[in-house]
Amino acid sequence: MKILFSYPTELANEVSLINEEMISGKWKILHLRKPDWTENEVMDLYKNLSDEVKQKTVLHQSGKQSCHTFEEVESIDGKAEYCFLSPIYDSISKEGYQSNFEKTELKEFLKKERKTKVIALGGVSDKNYNEVIELGFDGGAFLGSVWKKYD
Repeated sequence: MKILFSYPTELANEVSLINEEMISGKWKILHLRKPDWTENEVMDLYKNLSDEVKQKTVLHQSGKQSCHTFEEVESIDGKAEYCFLSPIYDSISKEGYQSNFEKTELKEFLKKERKTKVIALGGVSDKNYNEVIELGFDGGAFLGSVWKKYD
């Protein structure tokens, strides 16, 4: 499962860019996350997306699905359809935000059976997505690798 996070700050022609990316068929879900925006600003952006894209959009609630340790993943198992584990690779969008997981530990942890899917976040790109799946993740969340070309 490939998930696209919106860019955290405003981009020129953002509605068109999001629509174009999402309609490409590459992404299953768009997480609309604008941490410094008001709820009204986020809703204005959402309202301007195409109907097709709106159907694939989740308004991101910080903290609800974001995990940074294996223990956090285990604590929400069965309470959400999926959660994000990060940072898996050095972040592309957050300077200095570096991976803190060993690949062998990830592979062992991800072998365990669970009800909540675990999605890789942090530095995920087309170049390393196959490795994300090989490690045992249920998918990857993309942010910097997609939006850096527009910023």
